[in-house]
Amino acid sequence: MMRLFRGLFILNVIITLKLLSQIEIYDDLGRKIELQNPPERIVSLAPSITETLFFLGLGDKVVGVTKYCNYPPEAQSKTIIGGVIDPNYEIILSLKPDIVMMTVEGNTKESFNKLSDLGLKIFVTNPRNFEGVFKTILDIGKICKVETRAKFLVDSLRAELEKIKKINSGKHKPKVFVLLSLNPLMTAGKNTFINEIIENAGGINIGKNSKQNYPIFNREEILKLNPDIIILTESKIGKDELLNLFPEWKHINAIKENKIFKIDPDILLRPSPRVVLATKIIAQLINKF
Repeated sequence: MMRLFRGLFILNVIITLKLLSQIEIYDDLGRKIELQNPPERIVSLAPSITETLFFLGLGDKVVGVTKYCNYPPEAQSKTIIGGVIDPNYEIILSLKPDIVMMTVEGNTKESFNKLSDLGLKIFVTNPRNFEGVFKTILDIGKICKVETRAKFLVDSLRAELEKIKKINSGKHKPKVFVLLSLNPLMTAGKNTFINEIIENAGGINIGKNSKQNYPIFNREEILKLNPDIIILTESKIGKDELLNLFPEWKHINAIKENKIFKIDPDILLRPSPRVVLATKIIAQLINKF
């Protein structure tokens, strides 16, 4: 009888330990993800996810990344699985990942369907704003059983963001034009993390009134909106190139005052933990305005 009780006790302990180690989470598509243990082999299909994994100290768990995953530098030592929209499925399979992490906006539905058909476990993120970025950090922290670390880092980012917001608090808010594309003339709309970066930095995004996430303007609209600051994300474009293409822009405040700045697109355009750094950079530019 004692043996039976001892056996039942051990069985209960084993079951309890398994339940404690089991991981359940819903991704940004509302799909329930279940894992028996924290993943030891992770494939990242987006630079922002790769940055988040390394930010959480999980670089040793990453076995595959895209050819665009260039930050931190250590990420470039991982196996390249192809591009964001054209991953190599054979390479991904050969890496035997416990989970593949991808994004709604960067990756394709075709890739999601293909990876699902191959029987791989997939986690999908869709960070549209700062809260979305912070949620992604916390979600990945939960998946990888580093929740305490994830919460500490998110709290640190929030604290840093509050400090940055105070830099230009109460000051004149300049109109900011982030030039995402020259042909067509594209910028960021209200429902984007780029808009939130500008606002948190103390500026006014000229695309904030658009219903589109990434609205396209014509040259006359930009002239009428008259931005005080122009932020470029392409290294080959400068003031001279803009005036050659749009000579009437010489009347724009940003052109007249030479308030044209270039920011590393990898920092500004990725919904990663570096959104706070991007905010700090723009806040410093605005502070000089």
